[in-house]
Amino acid sequence: MERLYKFSDFFTPHLRLILALLCAALTLMLVSHASPWTAAPLLCALLLLWDYIRNSGVWIGFRAFRQGHLPRVRRSLASVRWPQLLSRRSRAYYHWLRGVLEAADGRLQAARVHLLVAATGALRTENDRSLVQCLLAELALQEGNNTAAAEHVRLANALGHHGEVARIITALRRRLDGPA
Repeated sequence: MERLYKFSDFFTPHLRLILALLCAALTLMLVSHASPWTAAPLLCALLLLWDYIRNSGVWIGFRAFRQGHLPRVRRSLASVRWPQLLSRRSRAYYHWLRGVLEAADGRLQAARVHLLVAATGALRTENDRSLVQCLLAELALQEGNNTAAAEHVRLANALGHHGEVARIITALRRRLDGPA
């Protein structure tokens, strides 16, 4: 499946904020020259600012998650006041991160719910979907539900994934098979 790129795929949240400020400065310059093109950079600045406000907490949190800094993930997700206003893609990653935080806090059922929502959401890549399935398999193993864990491992393996995820899947399979 060919991946469609969105504007937010190319620029970090902080860079989008800087671009919004540059568009706002351009708007002020065009206003001072009475240009008929004033509305274009103003609209661009407003859209960039709205996107920053709406989605940046999730993406900053996801970067912190990839670096292994759960306290920063927690702070970033706390900045998301209305998750229902997130874009479909950001909402999927929001639930992924919430699931990770719930699991870290020992609330496995809440983590499972968030991760199931993430698994059915608009994740960017099959590798990400495979990782979420691995997390669901790990939760099922911790709960002692080997049947559900095996199903999640099967789903993770069926999706396209990188070598690191393949190693995770192999480790999960070994744990499912038990000591030989």
